[in-house]
Amino acid sequence: MKYFLILTVSLSLIGCSSGNNDDAEKTKVNNESINGNKSKITNIETLFDSKTFDDSKKVELLKELQVCNPDNKVTGDYMNPTCSPDFFNLMPFIENVSIQNAFMVQIKAKTNGFPLRRLLIFIRETEGLVKVNGFVANLIGVQKSPSKHDDLLLRFSDEDQGQNVYYNCLFTWNGTTYKYKSAEAIYGSNWGGPVKAELKDSISKEVEKDIIKNKMIF
Repeated sequence: MKYFLILTVSLSLIGCSSGNNDDAEKTKVNNESINGNKSKITNIETLFDSKTFDDSKKVELLKELQVCNPDNKVTGDYMNPTCSPDFFNLMPFIENVSIQNAFMVQIKAKTNGFPLRRLLIFIRETEGLVKVNGFVANLIGVQKSPSKHDDLLLRFSDEDQGQNVYYNCLFTWNGTTYKYKSAEAIYGSNWGGPVKAELKDSISKEVEKDIIKNKMIF
């Protein structure tokens, strides 16, 4: 999708405008239902400023994934990250299932040399932890779902015509993995807001093409 087209006709594409363009690292969403779900969005804001995990199991899970160095005590070492909240945020996503058996991990930008935030989703099977989804995105909200797997609201970032553009997208569980559902909002410089209902189908298809083209799902 060529975002200069959105910039040109932003007033016709966006349901409301906003002068506040949150970045991809720190953002909140309105506590409203999305996609017709009667439940409410729970905002997620990961600042990576906690000193310790609230559950020692999270450290063990990171060690199992081998994404960090349990022996490193140097803070701020992005290329050799500690197994700590400085770089990782682990969260459950299945109702009444232990985090040991199913979890999401948000990884801080620049960790292990990767420039953007990533969200990885794992489920434990007989052979061990299996990655079911990977996104180059920031988790900004979750919503309860009849599937017992939380709906995910992810914020993807892109650049067009030298301007940062962000799009908030809904992903839902299809029985085995999370699948793209729709684009809920788009933000640019000093403009943005929810995508109008009558344009959601067409805009969502274009945003999905862009996400796939940029290899933001892996």
